[in-house]
Amino acid sequence: MEVLCVGQLAADILVRPVNRVDFGVDTQRVEGIDIRNGGDSLNAALGLRRLGVSVGFSGLVGDDRLGEYLRGLILDAGIDARGLKRTSDARTCACLVLINGSGDRTFFYYGGSNDLFGPDSIDPVLVKEASIVHVGGTYLLPRFDGEGAAGLFAAARAQGKPTSMDVTWDTTGRWLAVIEPCLPHLSFFTPSITEAKHIAGTDDPAGIARFFLDRGVETAVIKLGSEGCYVRRQGAEGFRVPAFPTEVVDTTGAGDSFVAGFLTGIVRGWELSESAAFACAVAALNIRKIGATAGIPTFEEARAFMQQRKGSHGSHR
Repeated sequence: MEVLCVGQLAADILVRPVNRVDFGVDTQRVEGIDIRNGGDSLNAALGLRRLGVSVGFSGLVGDDRLGEYLRGLILDAGIDARGLKRTSDARTCACLVLINGSGDRTFFYYGGSNDLFGPDSIDPVLVKEASIVHVGGTYLLPRFDGEGAAGLFAAARAQGKPTSMDVTWDTTGRWLAVIEPCLPHLSFFTPSITEAKHIAGTDDPAGIARFFLDRGVETAVIKLGSEGCYVRRQGAEGFRVPAFPTEVVDTTGAGDSFVAGFLTGIVRGWELSESAAFACAVAALNIRKIGATAGIPTFEEARAFMQQRKGSHGSHR
């Protein structure tokens, strides 16, 4: 496999539109309630597969219907599911996602099986077979976050494999203390500005990237939402890549689709600037539809989208 995605998965229950919640009203109508895939690592895996990358997944589901649903999605996508384990000690992770009329969302999160995922859940054979090891959902994997993830990254790097990590919101407020053991072992760190500013103590993308590089990260990629991203690698100047203008329907999974696009570029041996621009294009297309990965394009569709906008988009220092 080209990329092994490790960590968080969930069943997302999407409710839209929800512009306010009034507990004084017994019943309120909405336009739609859907069950979709969720979780940073699973979303990235499905996005990578859609973009033509061979993918394996390592995660933990409960012995329940939601677990079967997610397993079916993984198998139907053509993802190597040998690393998907099942537990009877917790139910499958689920999120209630409320989406407002502007496409913004908030999550109500039940950790379930993700709370039991740990280093012993990962088959070292899969790590050996992968070309890149990516962890998604950091901060919501309490048995794995920190030293557990650092051990995985160190093992992968010892085998000459690039490593990648994305984070979600830290509900404990510990931020840097959790992930610091991982940073010296990361080839790519791709946090959103929302989380990164809490970790680094600044909201300046250049300062954030410098903070991570000073702690051993090889390449920091800071996702800036509607402003694109900021990228800097060790020994080089940082640069920005602007976002592609697009219609926003649902921002759920925007960051995960960006990661899928970026790692696709890395797998193909592209320069960082091209990988980042491709990531922005994939994210722009994905947020046009409801669901974390519903709008992810094929590789050809993403390249065509970029070609149509050639000349109006590029990186700058």
